[in-house]
Amino acid sequence: MAATRLPLVVVLGATGAGKSKLALEIAKLFNGEIISADSMQIYKGLDIITNKVTEEEQRECKHHMISYLDADYKHYTVVDFRNAAQPIIEDLLSQRKLPVIVGGTNYYIESLLWDFTIDKD
Repeated sequence: MAATRLPLVVVLGATGAGKSKLALEIAKLFNGEIISADSMQIYKGLDIITNKVTEEEQRECKHHMISYLDADYKHYTVVDFRNAAQPIIEDLLSQRKLPVIVGGTNYYIESLLWDFTIDKD
């Protein structure tokens, strides 16, 4: 029986290991879009210290969950991340696009892969 749901890809590792480059190549090759799972790249203005992808790289393939909060935003949780990222994943899957989740924040990635006990609100 064929799968009715497209898979998603996770690229996980330490800063500077080449995750973003690999994710970009995968997304371009397999009609995907990238979802950042990095707890610091969500903030605007922290481009250099978080090793964010360049604007040129973001033009090569659509990226989500990057630079969307002000740097002084103080109460962003893993639940907030999950609640923002899940609809993006579902939308990509409905378009038959491959979600490529990339980052080094394990608990962000885990919140998307497994339904474990964290508040759903």
